[in-house]
Amino acid sequence: MPGKTEAAPLLLRIDLPSGDGRSGRAESEPGDRRARQAEAPLICAHCSAPITSRDQAIEINGRHEHAFFNPAGIAYEIRCFRRAPGCLIQGDPTSEFTWFAGYRWQFSLCATCLTHLGWFFSSRQDTPFYGLIRNRLL
Repeated sequence: MPGKTEAAPLLLRIDLPSGDGRSGRAESEPGDRRARQAEAPLICAHCSAPITSRDQAIEINGRHEHAFFNPAGIAYEIRCFRRAPGCLIQGDPTSEFTWFAGYRWQFSLCATCLTHLGWFFSSRQDTPFYGLIRNRLL
């Protein structure tokens, strides 16, 4: 009939507990997927070696991602991580041209293929962290 609209059907989802008392939800629910993604390794774009994981992401100066220029004018987009077990730290710590006040830096390389992945930042007062170049991790 003209002028009459049909109501959309109402869909209701009920999660019934399984025999062991857990929810009847499938293992591939979005929350489970997010947890797996957080634990999944971020890998070296050159050799695919595991470097770190999303659950190691931290904020430095209020942000996880930063963009900087080095003294040669090369731009870098970096992401900050508390741990990066797949990295090898190389060189003596220096505060020259540091991007983070109070921190000294060293090169951070892929421990498998030695590709430059970013920098390791350390400080006498603050927690150390890795600043890894965004497009060198997958």
